[in-house]
Amino acid sequence: MTRLNPADSLPPTFHRTASIPPSQILVMMRARFLASAPALCGLLLALATPAAAQQRAYLIWLDAAKIDVAKVMGLPPAQNSPEHRAEFEKVLAISSARTPEREKQAIADQYQTLNAFLNGIDHAYVEGTHRETRLLMREAQVELAILLKSVNRLTSRIRPFQMWNKVRVKPCPGGRPEGTSFPSAHAATAALYATLLSETVPELANKFEERVKSYDESRLVCGFHYPTDLEAGDKIGRVVAKALLADKTFRVRFDDTRVETRQAFGLK
Repeated sequence: MTRLNPADSLPPTFHRTASIPPSQILVMMRARFLASAPALCGLLLALATPAAAQQRAYLIWLDAAKIDVAKVMGLPPAQNSPEHRAEFEKVLAISSARTPEREKQAIADQYQTLNAFLNGIDHAYVEGTHRETRLLMREAQVELAILLKSVNRLTSRIRPFQMWNKVRVKPCPGGRPEGTSFPSAHAATAALYATLLSETVPELANKFEERVKSYDESRLVCGFHYPTDLEAGDKIGRVVAKALLADKTFRVRFDDTRVETRQAFGLK
C-alpha cells in the first residue's frame, strides 16, 4: 500500500514540497487557534452584551454640567431609618402577594427596551421595520445611562432582596440586578420613553403613563427596588427627555422620525 504524504492531502494553495510530521501539524494548528482565540472571545462577548452597553461612553447631545443629576434625584432614606424600614415592609408585602401571572409579567419587564415598555399597549411597532424610531430611542437611553453612571457611585443602597430580615424578600426567578438600588434605571428608562413618545403621540399619553406605573411596579414585585428608587429614576428620566427635546440637533432628528413613530401606533 502506498503511504500518502500528509502534505498531499492539503489544498493546492497549501502544498508543501517537504512532508510535515502529523505531530508538527497539530502543534501548528494549536498555535493558530490560540492566536485567534482573543479575537473570537471578544466577538462572543460582544454578541452576548446588551446593545446599550456596546455604545459610546460619552454624551452627544447633552451637557452633563447643565444637569445636576444628584440634585434632581435627591438622596434615599438612610439605612435602618424608620423611612427605610417602612419602604422595606412595603416591598415585602407587594412581593409576597404576587401571583404567578404578575410574576411572569414582572420578569418580562426586566428588559430595558422599547419593545418591553410597549408590552400591553396596542401598537404595530416592529424593530426591523421602524428602524429610525428604535435607533433614536436607544441613543436617548444611552445618554440617560451615561448620566446615571455619574451618580451610581454616590450611593450604595442595598436592594430589598439582599436585606437581612426575619422574613426576607423573595426575588423573581432568573437574573438578579447588581449594584446600588438607588436610583432605578428601569424607572428612568420608562419615564424617558413615556415623555418622548407622548411628544410624538399625545393621543396615547395616558396609556404611556399607565405603562410607566406597571413597569415600575414590576421592580417592587420582584423585590429589586424601593419606592424612592423608582421616584428618583422617574425624575431623572423626565429631566433627560426634556433636555433632549430642547437640544436643536436632537430635535431635528426627533422630528424626522415623527411620521414613522406615529405609524408604529397606527396613526397618521
